[in-house]
Amino acid sequence: MFKRSGWKALILVAALFVFANPVLAQKSYSAERFDVNVVVQEDGSLLVTETVVFDFVGGPFTYVFRDLPTDHTDGIVDIVGSVDGRSLPLGDQPNQLELTGRDPIRVTWHMEPTSSDTRTFVLSYRVLGVVRQEEGSDLLLWQALPDEYEYTIASSTTTLTIPNDLLVVGGPLVQAGETAVSRDGNQFIFTSQNLAPNSPLVVGLRFPAGSILSAPPAWQARQQDQSAQAPIWIAVGLGILASGLTALFVQVQRHRPRVANKAGIAYEPPDKLVPGLAAVLLSQDASPTWAAALGALFSLAEQGALEIDESPDKKWYRQHDFLIRQAAEPAAPRPHEQALLDLLFETKHGRAKTVKFSDLQKVISSRRWKEFKETVRVELKAANLYDEERKQVRNGLVFVGLLFVAVGIAAMILVGAMNQTVGPAALAVGGSLMALGIIAIIAQAVVPPLTDEAAVQAAEWRRFSNYLRQVTKGKAAVDSPNMFLKYLPFAAAFGLLPQWTRHFEKAGWTDVPPYFHALPTNDPAQSMAAFAAMSSASSSAGGSAAGAAGAGAAGGGASGAG
Repeated sequence: MFKRSGWKALILVAALFVFANPVLAQKSYSAERFDVNVVVQEDGSLLVTETVVFDFVGGPFTYVFRDLPTDHTDGIVDIVGSVDGRSLPLGDQPNQLELTGRDPIRVTWHMEPTSSDTRTFVLSYRVLGVVRQEEGSDLLLWQALPDEYEYTIASSTTTLTIPNDLLVVGGPLVQAGETAVSRDGNQFIFTSQNLAPNSPLVVGLRFPAGSILSAPPAWQARQQDQSAQAPIWIAVGLGILASGLTALFVQVQRHRPRVANKAGIAYEPPDKLVPGLAAVLLSQDASPTWAAALGALFSLAEQGALEIDESPDKKWYRQHDFLIRQAAEPAAPRPHEQALLDLLFETKHGRAKTVKFSDLQKVISSRRWKEFKETVRVELKAANLYDEERKQVRNGLVFVGLLFVAVGIAAMILVGAMNQTVGPAALAVGGSLMALGIIAIIAQAVVPPLTDEAAVQAAEWRRFSNYLRQVTKGKAAVDSPNMFLKYLPFAAAFGLLPQWTRHFEKAGWTDVPPYFHALPTNDPAQSMAAFAAMSSASSSAGGSAAGAAGAGAAGGGASGAG
């Protein structure tokens, strides 16, 4: 075991070793020069030779790369690379040149591990179709330096050489970057010093129209065709969207209930509907949520069928747990109430006597929850509150919506693969299909699976629900001393149970329902606090049930080493 002085000596030796070895202490590189020689051919293509002298510090470095974009060109061919004057064969091993990708084409010089050395990398290639037709002239734009590079460049000289008999209209163009420009006969020289990383250089020359080109290069002709076709694609996309929206509007208007929603609040339940079913009418798809089931649970408790006991068993991670116990068989349970009792107490091992609140999540995520939902649907249908045809319309809108979204995504992927042929405007078709699909999915909410009679009832129950919500916020008065217990099942069914209990607890209410049994205490407020904890636990239990600086120039790309 080392003494403290031994550890200090070891750390000192390690530090000296690192700082005495620059190879281990740092790894960086810069370019002493990045020179580009461009020779313009009579057919508008370019012969390009790039020479980069890298100064490597530390290391080791095993590769250098250069990305060659092919947009605004008719392709790049005849790619040849060398290191220190030695040509490299194609391959992915040391001292070989690797070519991958299409746009951009990545050129990688693989080399033996190199540390603290200066090496010269040369890349030659032929670029087709660079000169374009523009503004009554033949225009050459070339991005000589990459868009992206993380190293500094001490000096850079770009030379554009043109045929001797070719005239130049105006002076040389510099569209990006800072450079000094000079001319020597048919050569135009652009010189830059001390370039920071990511400093591109875009230069160009303008020639009389027709002096090089009799027709635009293929990529430009393709862009022109795409521009001509763009209004057609956009019109098709808008036509799809407009016709689809019209069909959706007609379908929705034909099947949505004709009910005028009334503003304001209602101070009493509008009819004799029980809390669980009233809450279902207010749900978007007329399907019971856990809140609706809670409303039925407290309604059963009021009938004497259920009791809720605070459990003395406490855990370090849970201060309260509660037990639901069936006290008696209800006299004449409704179908959904009986289904709820079965949901709570039926197990694989027979009928349970109690169920813990902490276990409710398992209970309501079982397959019997679906049986409970189906029982509610059948009960609503028997009461002429559920419209099967409207349910099918809703399902149809969702299916069609998902189908349109899927087809729209597929269309956009196809356009992406065929972008050089059809152009980006063709995305309007896929975008319209996707938008139409999303709207169809949203539109299904406007067609609740309720009969007209149920929709009228739902509008009235919504006003009563708004009243209870206003009470919990202190914005509506409590209309009677027993209001807490009177509307407790409805508050639970409308998803307001925690807020409802908390509001009355803060107001000093201490009388808990007779079916709730808190642990023995001499303080009534403690019993109310336990009921508030139960309210929060019961509500939360149902959670699971429910571009380059080149401005359009060819060239650019990226460069680096590692």
